[in-house]
Parts: sequence; C-alpha cells; structure tokens
Amino acid sequence: MDDLLRARLRKPEGAEFQLALLKTFMRSIDFTSRNLFGQAFFALREAENLLEKIDGRTGRDLVDTILSMNGGTRVTAQGLEHVPSKGRVIIGSTHPIGTFDFIVHAAALFQHRPDLKVVANREAERFLGRDRIIAVDIDSNDKVLTARQTLVGMQSQLESDGALLVFGSGRVAGRQNGFLHEPLWRTGVTRMSQATNAPIVPASANMRNSEQYYKTRNFAKWISRGNDDFGRLVASLRYVSEFLLKLGGEYTVHYDAPVSPGTSPEVLQNLSEALVPGLYRP
Repeated sequence: MDDLLRARLRKPEGAEFQLALLKTFMRSIDFTSRNLFGQAFFALREAENLLEKIDGRTGRDLVDTILSMNGGTRVTAQGLEHVPSKGRVIIGSTHPIGTFDFIVHAAALFQHRPDLKVVANREAERFLGRDRIIAVDIDSNDKVLTARQTLVGMQSQLESDGALLVFGSGRVAGRQNGFLHEPLWRTGVTRMSQATNAPIVPASANMRNSEQYYKTRNFAKWISRGNDDFGRLVASLRYVSEFLLKLGGEYTVHYDAPVSPGTSPEVLQNLSEALVPGLYRP
C-alpha cells in the first residue's frame, strides 16, 4: 500500500513518516465516513484487502479475478470490429475514471488482442501487472521522468506489430457544467503513430466517477485558489475507492474506425469523446 500511495502522490523513497501520517488521517476519515454514511471515503482498508487478493496475478488472470469480485462486473464492447485483430495499432482513449479504465479496456480487448500493452503511471502495475504496462514515472511537478524509456517501450511494442492503449490526455477527466472535461490531448499518440506508421483507433468508456470524487476535486481546487492539478492530486486518493465502487456494475467501451497515422490530437480527442453522447461536453 505504501508503494501505491508513494506512486500516486509522487513521493520519493524515505517519505515513510509522511506516508504514515497520511494513512492515519485517511483511516480516521474512513472510520467517520463508515459510521455516518455506511461507506468508507478513501477505502484504505478495502484497498489493502484488494491488493492481497490480486497479489501475484498478472494479465488476463488478474483482470478476470478483479471482474469476478462483488458479484461480477460485465463489460460490453461496441465497435470491437474496428480494432485490427493483428498488426500494429494504437488505441487512443479518453480517461474518465482512473485505474478502472485500464480494467474495462483490458476486459474488452484481451481476447481480441492478447498482446495488448498500456501506457500508464507506474502505480497501474499493481492492477495490470508489469508485463502489460509501459510505465511512466512523473514527479511532483507533473514532469515525466522516464520520457525516453517510455517512448522506446511504445516504439518497440508497435514495431513488434503489437497493440498499444494510450490515454490521450494522460489525466483523469474532471467535470464542468455536468459534462466530463479532459485537458487537450498530448501529441505523443500522433507522433508515435506517425513514426511507426500505426493506425489509431479512437476509444472511450461510458463511465463517470462518483459525486464525492468531483466534490473533493473541486473543493481541493478551491482551497488552492484554482489549482486543478492540486485538486486532481487530492481527489486521486479516492481512486481505489472509486475502483471498488465500480465492481459489480455493467459498462460499455466504444471503439471507432481507425484513422490515419499522424492524425492530430484535437481530431482524436473529438472523435473519442463523441463516442458516448452526453458524457463529454459537446
């Protein structure tokens, strides 16, 4: 659990005292929340139990284990025929939830593309396994520390005719006026597709986080005088809680027709967000 929190909050080795204080605070909030509302706010204890259950599992075994919890989670894929069954391809997706986004795409794609790998923050290794992740390490200022290694991993996967899932903005969506909102997508997908001549499949999952997540994010943004990065960081402490809330539900992931290598980030973002009408801002 310490490793997960350290990766989420971008804390270096040696921050054990800070992590211990944080966990004490989170446990106290969870205790109060359970007694008042019947549900843990951060779900620290439940997160530790989850990590125990999935320890040592990887790939499809890991995903199947997670999806079997809490009565079973059902994932339906729309437009899966647009994802080539072989050959290099980038799946450029929205990022509505957080860690659970990896799980629903993996559930939809593993049988169709058993070679799938995901570009994701290092913490995602705990939920998909190291063999499925092209890891990104980010410092406290949102600077990518492993840019070269990440690009090499992406290029190697595509030049081996593999499938690569990338979340275009690299950040979990916030909410504005009732619609989800992501920052402008980064240029990485466009440049990598052009460099490897890989088509891009726009994708999106039809999911939202809970009201508590958005309220926490907005409150943290408010107390930091409009700093959404701080709001997102504070709200990210609820990612495992949000993850657990999704178990047992039914979700749909959508895939659109492939577009040409080098398609601009703006076009990719518009195509992906339009796959689920009413979820993202028009």
